Amino acid sequence: MMRELANESESESADGIFQQLLDELDDVVVIRAAETGKTLAVNDAVEDVFGYTSAEFRSLDIADYTAGPNSPDEARAQEAYETARKVGSATFLWRAERHDGDPFWAEVNVSQTMIDDQEYLVSVIRDITKYKTREIELERLASVLSHDLRNPLNAAKAQTTHLREQTGCQNEFVDRLEDLHDRMLNIVDDVLTAVTEDQQITDIESIHLDSIVNDAWKIVGGDGKLKLRDNLGVIEADRHRLQRLFENLFENAIVHSDETVTVTVSKIDGGILISDDGPGIPEDDRDQVLKYGYTTAESGTGFGLNIVSTIADAHGWELTVGESVDGGAQFRLTGISRNHSDEDNINPTRSSSSWSEKIDDHSHEQE
Repeated sequence: MMRELANESESESADGIFQQLLDELDDVVVIRAAETGKTLAVNDAVEDVFGYTSAEFRSLDIADYTAGPNSPDEARAQEAYETARKVGSATFLWRAERHDGDPFWAEVNVSQTMIDDQEYLVSVIRDITKYKTREIELERLASVLSHDLRNPLNAAKAQTTHLREQTGCQNEFVDRLEDLHDRMLNIVDDVLTAVTEDQQITDIESIHLDSIVNDAWKIVGGDGKLKLRDNLGVIEADRHRLQRLFENLFENAIVHSDETVTVTVSKIDGGILISDDGPGIPEDDRDQVLKYGYTTAESGTGFGLNIVSTIADAHGWELTVGESVDGGAQFRLTGISRNHSDEDNINPTRSSSSWSEKIDDHSHEQE
C-alpha cells in the first residue's frame, strides 16, 4: 500500500514538473483531441502570444484566432492537421490574430500521438512576425535593387565603356571607374541572391590567395595598410564571392577604425587568419556580428559580415571571430583545402603600384 502511494506521489510530482516545463516555454503548446478538434490543454505562453487566458483559449475554435474572415489560413491549418493524422507530423505558416485583433505570423508544427488508444494532436506555435516582416522588407529591397539601382548602374557602366571607345582613353582612372561599376553590380547581385534564393557555389576554380587579396584591397583599402604573411597558397573557390568576402572584411576593419588601420592576412593550417590593429570587437558582440542586420556603426547596414559568413558557409568553411594579438578584430577561416599542385602554375597578379618590397619577416605590405 505504501509503495503504491509512493508511486502515485512520484507520478504526480513528475506531472507537475512536466507542466512547469511547458509553462516556461516561450512557444505556445496546444493539445487537441484529433477526432473533435477540441482544445484540451494549452500552456501559459498562450497569454503572452495570443492575449487569452488558458481557459479562454480552450473555449475557442481555430477561426476565432485566425486573421481575417474566411481566411485561407484557417483552411491551411485544417489541412495540416489532417496531414499530421495521416503521416505523423506537418508544418505550416499561419496568419493568426491576437485577442486585441492584432494579426501576426506564426510557424506551427503539428505532431500526432496516441495515448491509451486515444489520438491527439500536439501543436507548437511560434511567433515569427519579426522574421517574416524582415523577409517582406527584403523582398521590397530586392525589387528596388533589381530595377531602381541596377538599371542606372548598367547605364553608367555603358557610358564609361563608350568614353573609352570614343576617346581611346587608357588610364588608371577609367580602369578604376569600371572596377567600381563592376563591384556595385556584383553587390546588387549578391544581395538579390541572398534575398531570393539559396546561396550556391557553382563557379569553382583554382585561385591564388595573394592575388585575390590584392584585388580586394585595391577596391576598399583607402588609407589603410595591408600585410601578407608568406605565400597564402592556392585554394578552390568561387573567385567573385571570395573577393567579396575579403572586401567586406577589409571594409569592416577600415570603417571601425578612427586611425589608419593595418590588416594582416596570414596562412594557418587548414585556413586563413585575417587580423587588424583596430579597436576590435567586444567579446559580448562576437556571437552577434555575423548575424543579418547586426551593426554597431551608425551608418552600418548589418549586411557586410553576414555576407562574409554566408559566403564561408556556402564553401563549407567555418568562420570564427576573436581578438588579434594587437587587440583588434580577428577572423579565422578554417576547413580550407589548399591545392598544392597548382601553386607553381598560377602566378599571382601583383602590380608594381600595389606591392612594396619584401620585408624581413617574409610578409608583403601594401598601402
